[in-house]
Amino acid sequence: MATLSNAQVRFLQEQGISLSQVFDGSGLRAKERIAMMDALGTPFYYGGAKCQAGGHTLRTKPGHCIQCDTSKIAFQLRHSASGHVYVAYSDSRKYAKVGYSQAHPDERIAFLRREAYGTASDWQLKTTRYLETHAGRREFEIHARLEQFRKPVIYEKSPGVFAECREIFSCSLQIAITAYKDALRTQ
Repeated sequence: MATLSNAQVRFLQEQGISLSQVFDGSGLRAKERIAMMDALGTPFYYGGAKCQAGGHTLRTKPGHCIQCDTSKIAFQLRHSASGHVYVAYSDSRKYAKVGYSQAHPDERIAFLRREAYGTASDWQLKTTRYLETHAGRREFEIHARLEQFRKPVIYEKSPGVFAECREIFSCSLQIAITAYKDALRTQ
């Protein structure tokens, strides 16, 4: 059994991470640790091997050091958070967008239309499901199933400001819905 140092507790407090979100992974193999973390809903652990860069033991579920790279905190929290996983579709462009939102996707769809996200202004919400946990993970699983159809699109977000869309897939709505259903079925 490992214990958190005062410096680790301070770091967690500074990052807004509750001690209830941290699991003691001492002595567990990765597969066992991940299964227990999933069951408990804890996104971070300590008590494993120290990172090479700074000798830290606070890590994300997959094992990334959150003290060396605090961006991993937001990613892990999004990955394990509750939220809506949705499919939007543009008939004019034949683009599917698979996304995750903590707010209802209707708000996101309105934003996509206003912004002409991916050069399309006719986005329609085709399906959505609220997940109590792991909504971000399910979004990424759907993306992986659609990888062969990924179509990065650069669009003008505002005059002179360009952005790249990375969650657009050039495929039929049926292909996108099938990938969505398949990924959510494995939940």
